[in-house]
Amino acid sequence: MNAATRNLAWKLNWYRQSELEGALLLGRMVRAAGDGDLARRLTRHCAEEAEHSRIWSEVIAALALPHIRIFQSYQSFYLRESGPPGSLLDVLSFTQIFERRVHRRFHEERRDPATPPAARAAFSRMIDDEKNHLAWVADWLATQAGAAEALQFYEDRDLAVFQWLLPFENRLWAIPGLGRELVLEDADR
Repeated sequence: MNAATRNLAWKLNWYRQSELEGALLLGRMVRAAGDGDLARRLTRHCAEEAEHSRIWSEVIAALALPHIRIFQSYQSFYLRESGPPGSLLDVLSFTQIFERRVHRRFHEERRDPATPPAARAAFSRMIDDEKNHLAWVADWLATQAGAAEALQFYEDRDLAVFQWLLPFENRLWAIPGLGRELVLEDADR
């Protein structure tokens, strides 16, 4: 397996795990919802993130890429910078900043001519879903005291995480503690 294919396998497995962990976090936040509309929006968002994880699993299988156990999602790097979010405002501020990063990144990935068609289709589907996520969370945050400060806090953390991870962009397997390849397709790794 060449380095580009290996990195694609790591990237898609990482995306799968990050989507799943996002779903789990949002699902836990339903308990904190103060009204039915917010609970409905959180539940839908949770379900869509879980669906995205499923889609990445299918793309990984369709491309015959190996399963890689991912031990740290993208979000876990935020937690190193910020600590765990302490409130629904923190979670949705974190989510808004994170979803902005994902939205930009997925557009870049979809435009990349090296992106396989199955992954390109997944990016397109998720970009559409992310638009809704960005809109409803932004609307909710606009009504919350302290949202501007929380958004800035997570924007700063996002930049720090992005800068730290950037040198690993084409060799994700080198991120300390990120994951472990479980299936070796051939001996040229």
